[in-house]
Amino acid sequence: MVRMRGWLWVIVILGLLAPVAPPVRAAEEFCGPPLDWQKLATLTRRHFRQPERMDAETPREIAEALRAINWARLHAWQTHIAQPEIRRLMDSSTDNLRNFASTGRTSLPRGLLTDLKTIDRLSKDICVQVDGDGLGAVGVFDDEPASPAGFGMSPEGETLADYVRLSILPVIVAAFAVILKVCHIIYKLTQTRRYSRRSCRVTAELHIGRYVIPGTITVLGLHGCRMIPETEEARALLSVVAESAETQVLVGSIRIPAHVVALHDNWSAILFQAALDHGLHATILERSEIRPRPVTLPGLRHNVPRRKDGDATPAGTPEQPQNLPNNQPRDQNGKEDAA
Repeated sequence: MVRMRGWLWVIVILGLLAPVAPPVRAAEEFCGPPLDWQKLATLTRRHFRQPERMDAETPREIAEALRAINWARLHAWQTHIAQPEIRRLMDSSTDNLRNFASTGRTSLPRGLLTDLKTIDRLSKDICVQVDGDGLGAVGVFDDEPASPAGFGMSPEGETLADYVRLSILPVIVAAFAVILKVCHIIYKLTQTRRYSRRSCRVTAELHIGRYVIPGTITVLGLHGCRMIPETEEARALLSVVAESAETQVLVGSIRIPAHVVALHDNWSAILFQAALDHGLHATILERSEIRPRPVTLPGLRHNVPRRKDGDATPAGTPEQPQNLPNNQPRDQNGKEDAA
């Protein structure tokens, strides 16, 4: 579980810190003059259609729009389309607008509007190829570097949609991490249900050859259990004799052949040689001092070499303990009780 959580955080952090590549769009047709010219034309129409409403700010706005024009790009576009009439009308309109921006007066506002309308009519069907970086295949738009969002044509700068596109990768990475986490949780719950793992407190003994180690089963499943030795001496003994001889878990009169597969500071993992049936599993849980509850467990690394033995022996109730002669009880050190 800890390792899985670590990988999930690594994926999320790398996704958020990774440089986001500009979104690549397929080449498309861009029709009409460059957008900065269109912005200038729109601003001019708005003010010059009602010249009586112009104020002192109008020349300044026109001047700013003129300064925003990328003249090298505009001239490259004019050269590419090879339309002398459009070039003449643009040059004439530009001169009139520069004069208005300087003096605040214009003599032929209607003529200027007519020229702009003619430019729109002549150029609306003239299209150039624009690639995914906002650059024209013929060099029309390649005099300016592409913007960070990959839309170098727009003088307005990046829009909200551009930054939404830039944020897609971190969102996908975060969503992928969440999906992994949900799948991991579902997997653990499935394993818990499949193996009927339950938290409990069942008094038991671990018999390894002639040694008896008392303890408490804290987790019981169909295929194994986790057991806490009763004392420090029992824990130390288990660390020495684990898998040194035939191993059995005894719960009351129930004998379960098993293997010790992992030792930790205060508990041991035990794998049954044969899976318990559900009836026997329920019988053992009836001995629990607490109410059994489903429990999910992290992955387990086996750290005890397994002793080779014969075929798996099913759990059951022995008629007589096999490791002591005369069926005499043993103390915690595995010796015969003198009493």
